[in-house]
Amino acid sequence: MTSTSFKVVIVGAGIGGMAAAVGCGLAGHEVLVLEDAPAIGEVGAGLQVAPNMMRILSRWGLSSTIISDSVSLTSVHIRRWANGALLGVAPVNKSFGDQYVIHRADLHRALYDRAIALPNVEVRVNSRVMTCDFDAPSVTLASGEVIKADIVFGADGIKSRLRQQMLGLEKDEPIPTGDAAFRVVLPRSAMEHDPDLRELIDSPLGTRWIGPYRHIMAYPIKAHKLYNMVLLHPDDIDSEESWTAKGPKSDLVNMYSGWDPILQKIFALIPEEEVLRWKLCTHRPLPTWIKGKVALLGDACHPMLPYVAQGAAQAVEDAAMLSHLLSSSSTTRNNIPGVLKLYETARKARAEAIQGTANGNRDNLHMPDGKEQQERDRKFAQVFSGGENPDKWGDPAQQRFIWGWDAEKVASEVLRERSREEVRSQL
Repeated sequence: MTSTSFKVVIVGAGIGGMAAAVGCGLAGHEVLVLEDAPAIGEVGAGLQVAPNMMRILSRWGLSSTIISDSVSLTSVHIRRWANGALLGVAPVNKSFGDQYVIHRADLHRALYDRAIALPNVEVRVNSRVMTCDFDAPSVTLASGEVIKADIVFGADGIKSRLRQQMLGLEKDEPIPTGDAAFRVVLPRSAMEHDPDLRELIDSPLGTRWIGPYRHIMAYPIKAHKLYNMVLLHPDDIDSEESWTAKGPKSDLVNMYSGWDPILQKIFALIPEEEVLRWKLCTHRPLPTWIKGKVALLGDACHPMLPYVAQGAAQAVEDAAMLSHLLSSSSTTRNNIPGVLKLYETARKARAEAIQGTANGNRDNLHMPDGKEQQERDRKFAQVFSGGENPDKWGDPAQQRFIWGWDAEKVASEVLRERSREEVRSQL
């Protein structure tokens, strides 16, 4: 528990916003979460709870909930697009912890329920933030209401209104990458009658089908009751930047025509209008994430492409770092801007490096058929015996960098270093 309780206003009730509410709420701060939408809805599909996120969620008392709603992957099978031939098997490195996969709605609900169970956390829907006073700080809602705070967190996503105002931009649009994704979730009942498909949903395995300019990642979720698929491809049909936009199944079928016959069996089971379509967008690295007593977090400052499965994890790291720094005994209302500078220093370079890794992994997975692809596939065949993994998600050095990081431990180190600098300055 913090020695000084602050009033924390969080703009946005997504995974990053609710994680910040849990972290700050458990520390004893007065937390108000403001959400545009009229209700807290269940959207999206599967995502990965990597070890760097799970260790934080465990400290927040959420491990049993996460485990009961998820599957712990044991390995990832890499398959060729045209015939499903097994190119390689990459065991999941569990030296940093299990690699869980979960429905996004289950993770969000776990964070939301944990937050609102705290007496010092409130979530308000239908509360659109229009402007922010970065120094006061305060936010003004569409209704005209002004809400004052000690600190404001902008967790309002890739289309962040707070980011646009912080940077003084007249126009601040996400940048399309040229790729898009289909997201599909199938129930066990649809797959269990076919032996090939039943094996997919029964096994604690991730499967990557890789081919020219596109790939598919799939795995069971919800304790093997659902099968989740994300299908990444060139954005030839002008998708929306939305978790909830739907498209016709025919678009998916046409995009992956000629791929593995097992995939074609899966596609045949997908109901019409049950395909989520998502434009993959990014944002150039920002000059700053902070201004006055306001800090951005999650997609508002470092939107992640899904190629190393770190979008949710990086938002949770931001939330853990911010709540830990804010709850230090040395943090006062007067030095909040300096504390936010510590957050930016500790988090910005790391998050942007992971953004870069995700971008590079796309090229490795989407190689057109040819000599480079054949050399890549030769490396995949050696992965099980400890060879180099062309998929950066499974690369040991990348795993150490991404999964081995502890946001709260680093926050403590940053605070200790600041204390040492203050002592040195007085000598």
